[in-house]
Amino acid sequence: MGLPRHTVRDASGAAVLAYALSSRDGQPWADLAWRAPDVDADHCADVLLGPLRGWALSTDDEALAVALIRRGARVVRHAHSYSRDLGLSPAVSSWAFPDVPGGCRLTAVDRSAEELVPPLLAAYPPGHPDHSGWTPEEARHEVARMLAGEVLGPLLPCSGLAVEGDMVVGVCLVTLREGSPPHGGPWVLEVYRNPAPRYAGVGTALLRRALWLSNRAEPPVLSLVVSDSNPARRVYERLGFQHVGSSRTLELPT
Repeated sequence: MGLPRHTVRDASGAAVLAYALSSRDGQPWADLAWRAPDVDADHCADVLLGPLRGWALSTDDEALAVALIRRGARVVRHAHSYSRDLGLSPAVSSWAFPDVPGGCRLTAVDRSAEELVPPLLAAYPPGHPDHSGWTPEEARHEVARMLAGEVLGPLLPCSGLAVEGDMVVGVCLVTLREGSPPHGGPWVLEVYRNPAPRYAGVGTALLRRALWLSNRAEPPVLSLVVSDSNPARRVYERLGFQHVGSSRTLELPT
């Protein structure tokens, strides 16, 4: 997939796992982890608890995930990957100027991180599958990193905001993730809105705009992941995103 790979080896020097190195909430993250062919899942899990102790790890390998959970790993997220190939199925022209709930307008990302935080914290309250537990200051720091391109690559022009008056009520951040689609390339890092009923449809409008602008991107594709229990999955499916895989993100025991 074009991602730089790192390898974990057992005591005999045999490769047991390859992964893409990243970071998640300030901890090292073995993303897109693949077990080496013919390596037993239990053996792989035993090896990983040495060099990757305390790391986050994401994999679509069900056997490896189960083996790690039996050894004390905690499931942080069960997610599904979606992608829309705009070369095969271009966004319709009307999405260049999608309908937006009354009083709102769509703009480029031209606000500070601090202004993007209130709808983020409101969108993911306690009990939501993507609730982070961030304080406002922690959220501001993380959003600032996203805007600076420090989280899964630089921000792309198809990113956008929904604004009512002078207040940001919706956000869609799209980055250029390292690697090739569907696990790399143009990537919806965040899409969220103020949950007040009058803003229903803001997220869909932002995604339609992003898809339309991505028609001319290289490559012309847009991908994302969504948590298993997040009802937004239905929105992505209605917008033509195709399910391309499932994965678990685990926190390995310390």
